Amino acid sequence: MLRSLVGSEMCIRDRRRVLERREGHGVVTTPAFDPPFIHPAELPAALRDQGYAVLGPQAVGDWLGLPVAQLEALHADWNDLPPDEYLKDGGRYRTRRHECFTVDGEAMQQVPRRAHWQPVEYNALHGGMQRWFAPMLAGTIAQPAWQRLIVKLGEAASQLRGAQRWYVEAHQFRIDTAGGIGRPTPEGAHRDGVD
Repeated sequence: MLRSLVGSEMCIRDRRRVLERREGHGVVTTPAFDPPFIHPAELPAALRDQGYAVLGPQAVGDWLGLPVAQLEALHADWNDLPPDEYLKDGGRYRTRRHECFTVDGEAMQQVPRRAHWQPVEYNALHGGMQRWFAPMLAGTIAQPAWQRLIVKLGEAASQLRGAQRWYVEAHQFRIDTAGGIGRPTPEGAHRDGVD
């Protein structure tokens, strides 16, 4: 649920960028689909009813109470992610960083890193192994927009499940489709056993 908010917005922006490249017969400038953007006020209901929500860039800024320019400052780090060294299909199409945090009310705290682990019941391809992805950059974690985003995601989770301290595994990742069709989840539909 939490990863859907930011990941979807970033994926949509990346998809539009890909579609705006030259493709043999000219430039494609229209998106492949109209994203089902919602207003930030609809977020709690969408998460409760659908389990996900898609906010456009301006709506994410409004939800966080930040100008979009502060969110765009995070792009540089997404543009320089190291390869995901754990793809069992031998692919080099996914880049990634990973970090661990806790959120308790308005307090976000970086906590000691741990391996990302999923049981094989949830991830038959990459489950059952400890994956130590490259750490997030300290400059990204220090950005007020990043900190506000993590705190607001904790707030959204508390609205659904009650106020509590949340453990957050943050994954920055990008799928490269330049060599053909991308495989964002070669292991199949995403399931990790947690909300």
